[in-house]
Amino acid sequence: MRSIFALAGLLIVMVVVLILATRQTRQDLDAVKSVTFATQAETKARTFDDAAAARLAERLRNLSQQFQLPAEELRDAAQMAAAWAAGLAPGTAEYHLAVNLRGAAIELMAASDSLSDPHRATARRLLEQAQGGTGNPPGAPPGPIGGIRDRLQDLQQSHQQQLQETEKDQH
Repeated sequence: MRSIFALAGLLIVMVVVLILATRQTRQDLDAVKSVTFATQAETKARTFDDAAAARLAERLRNLSQQFQLPAEELRDAAQMAAAWAAGLAPGTAEYHLAVNLRGAAIELMAASDSLSDPHRATARRLLEQAQGGTGNPPGAPPGPIGGIRDRLQDLQQSHQQQLQETEKDQH
């Protein structure tokens, strides 16, 4: 009889701990969702275009297999993807696609003429991620945590693009 009361007490304690942990997790997730990021230089937002994004993804994929890379075209591609991302909410499939397209263009801008350049491999990986190649089906929204990851990636890409532009201006 004594062991039954002990077991019942233990179960009650476990239920209380689980309820508190669930509440804390929910509060943490709500706090993460409410985080906003400020960009250093605002990009003018443009309306996302599915067909244009698909064409851009295919073009970037083809460029990743070419020796000579057109710097202006890649710069324009990165700017277009940045403008799409600026007009979208993080956590959506379109935002995820735009951020990864921008990243692929930036990686290709940094690539050498060698087809085995690591920047080219990174660009191809980003293109796969853009189209759902990392566990998410194409068009599936990455959710709030994925949205934050995409937003951080977008900020890093913005900084990387600014550095590339500065280096280009200095040469």
